[in-house]
Amino acid sequence: MILDLDHTLGCGQVFRWRKHGDEWKGVVDGRMVTLHQDGEGVSVSGMSDERFGRYFRRDDDLEALYRELGRDDRLRSYFQRYRGLRLVRQDPWECMASYVLATNANIPRIQGMIERVCRTFGTEMDGYHAFPTPGQLLDRCERAGGCGLGYRSGRFIELARMAYREEIDFSGLASMGYEECARELVRLPGIGPKVADCVSVFSLDHLEAFPVDVRIRKAMAEMYGMEGSYRKVSGLSRERFGRWAGYAQEYIYYAYGR
Repeated sequence: MILDLDHTLGCGQVFRWRKHGDEWKGVVDGRMVTLHQDGEGVSVSGMSDERFGRYFRRDDDLEALYRELGRDDRLRSYFQRYRGLRLVRQDPWECMASYVLATNANIPRIQGMIERVCRTFGTEMDGYHAFPTPGQLLDRCERAGGCGLGYRSGRFIELARMAYREEIDFSGLASMGYEECARELVRLPGIGPKVADCVSVFSLDHLEAFPVDVRIRKAMAEMYGMEGSYRKVSGLSRERFGRWAGYAQEYIYYAYGR
């Protein structure tokens, strides 16, 4: 499997992995995981090979992606520079809750908010904290005000309440077509089109989703002359990049911000 940890875990799609020396540390499924890049391979502690393969989307054929979209000169240069950047198949609850917190904030602020939420509500392990379950959030929801969430706090707790009551069917969302999934997601508190697309591509296997934020909007206007509403830019991008649109978005996002 082609995998570059620095590009994959440092590109902005996930918020809680941290690099210490030459190791990446994070919490997956409530367990501490340590990863170390060893040439083209990865040494793994705390995660089974099967779980590792699912998390890092071993089933995605990056060589096919590079061939199909590499006809685009810009993307081909990004593929060469950032080879091994893979989308991560995140836990749907953690992904959804994190991106609701990420609304209108830069990555350092997002990381700070999520870390405070995890320290306030999540299970502690060796100095790290797991992302809280919906039940943990509801048990001590009065503490959310001290996490610096601002206007996001109410939406965040309401989302937790719906997830706790099993009113959000994550497996059902994954089994829908992309457009139906996006329509269902935007009905949930705190989720607009951009968050819906992030949740779709990063946790629900809808790789054709193309999230558009300020950086991507600028990049698509400069690179391809795509301008207009969110729906227009996202739709034109999905038409251009097809089944790999989510991957194209992440490579462009990463490259444009460096």
